[in-house]
Amino acid sequence: MQEVIRVSPNTRLFLTGRPHISDEIVRYFSQALRIPLSPTHEDIKSYLEMRLKCDTDPNAMDDKLRADIMRIVPEKISQM
Repeated sequence: MQEVIRVSPNTRLFLTGRPHISDEIVRYFSQALRIPLSPTHEDIKSYLEMRLKCDTDPNAMDDKLRADIMRIVPEKISQM
C-alpha cells in the first residue's frame, strides 16, 4: 500500500481494523486520519438478533440461552 501511495499520491485508502493496529497504521502512513468508532449497545443487540435469526439449527438453543446471549454479550462488549 505504501508503494501505491508513493506512485499515485492522489490515491486515498480507507482501512478498518481493531484498535491495536492503530500504531502500525500511523507508522506506515504518518498522515493517516484516524476516526475511532464504537458500536452502541443497540448496534450490538441488532447484530446479535440478526445472527440468531440466521441460526441453522434453531432447536439447539432454548429461550433461556437466547436471553442470556442477548444480555451477556452486549454487557461484555461494553466493558471492553
